[in-house]
Amino acid sequence: MTRRFTVIQGGLSLSAADEVSTGRQDAAVAADDWTVDLQRAGTVDDAAVAAWRALMTRNAVADPLQDPDYLLTLARHRPAGGRIAFALAWNRDARGAQALRGVLPLVMPHPVWGRARARPWQPHGLPNAASVIDGERAEAVTDAVRGRLRSLRRPLILDGAEPAGASSGARVPTLVASSRPVVRARTIPADSVVGVRPQDYQSPAEIERIREPARIRDAVETFLALDARSGPRPIVADPSEAALVRVVSRLFARRQQMSVEFARRSGEVVAGTLRLGAGPHSVAWRHAAQG
Repeated sequence: MTRRFTVIQGGLSLSAADEVSTGRQDAAVAADDWTVDLQRAGTVDDAAVAAWRALMTRNAVADPLQDPDYLLTLARHRPAGGRIAFALAWNRDARGAQALRGVLPLVMPHPVWGRARARPWQPHGLPNAASVIDGERAEAVTDAVRGRLRSLRRPLILDGAEPAGASSGARVPTLVASSRPVVRARTIPADSVVGVRPQDYQSPAEIERIREPARIRDAVETFLALDARSGPRPIVADPSEAALVRVVSRLFARRQQMSVEFARRSGEVVAGTLRLGAGPHSVAWRHAAQG
């Protein structure tokens, strides 16, 4: 079925990057009651974040690197030139209420030098795009987002998705949520604060794990100081990266989804790890150790 889209313009500019919504009023609405909001990271409100997390729960997505606290913060602290828009696809549930069916973070083209193509955003550390979509609605969600991009004053093509006219049973593997654990190149053992150790590494005398939200801020600063002393490219030397670490740590600590682990020898911190998430789904996000 061919879907027809209507756009409420609301004073949008000619730039595709500037046509990203600052609210719900200029969303595109499909004939079959699909609504797609196209928003910058700073305009995704608390209600949408709550719906996003409910979508993750329904699809068994537990990776903290796909949590809105992480992705929205990462999008705001990208280097200059990186334009990220979040496509939020809604339709009505059985009770007639709007339900979030998909979140597709997109890399938008440059307004002048871009090739009129948007593509799914794949942040470093994720094996696939950062999208989360209700599995049984993958094709409908992707079609709705594709139509929203076509309806912009400067129409865009969605790369990395099934072409129009694909069979109804087709799926979009790079955009469908997966419940499988994320596999990363350097796996840090769950019970090890120092991660991948050199052969001559001596076990520290003391391990400290900090989980209390009130202590996380100071613990993160201690970690950054350790990283500055030991790392070849200190986090604090990059203001954007340092801000990302501080903000993500604060947001995750607020939900008790953050911990900091230190290894001490003779009272001195010799290694540290920042962990996002809780329980078996936590991931070692940043690590530093003295040589």
